[in-house]
Formats: sequence, structure tokens, C-alpha cells
Amino acid sequence: MAEIKTTGDTVQDQKHQINTELIGIIKYRQAKKWLISIVVVALFATILALMIYFMSQGVDVVGGWKEILLLMLGGFVGSFAKVIDFWFNNAEDDVKLLEHADD
Repeated sequence: MAEIKTTGDTVQDQKHQINTELIGIIKYRQAKKWLISIVVVALFATILALMIYFMSQGVDVVGGWKEILLLMLGGFVGSFAKVIDFWFNNAEDDVKLLEHADD
């Protein structure tokens, strides 16, 4: 005969399934955070390295392109600051997910 599960076992199974899904969400988000951080840092470093290289070679940037490069550098400085802020100051979302997993 098939064994009938009690309500407590079913609730425990549901909680386990929810916790497993939350762990999957956290792992997915963490992987994407690493990817985004690497891309932002790489782009910032590339722009900065190219600017230093061309300045050392004595290449003069024509007027219009100089403003565009400075705007790009300024935009990436803001993105770089957000990446640094995220990794050193902000991990509240994962903590909230883990708190809800305990419920």
C-alpha cells in the first residue's frame, strides 16, 4: 500500500523546495554580479590604459573626441564607484532572501 504523507511532512517538503529555489536564485545572482563587475572594471581599465598610452605617445586628440572620451571616462568612474560600493557596502538583498528562507 502507498504510504500517505502527513501534513507536517508535506509542509516540510514545500519549505525545502522553496529554500532550494532561493539558494538557486542567490547563486544565479551572485554569478551575474561577478560577470557585471568584471566587465565594468575591464572597460574602465581599458579606457584608462588607452588614454595613458596615447598620452605617452604624444597623440593629440581632436576637439570633439576629447569630450566624448572624457564623458565615457566619467560614466565609467560612476559605474566603478557603484561596483566598489556594492562589493564593500551592500549585501542586504541576499541577507533578506536568507532571512525569508528561515520562515
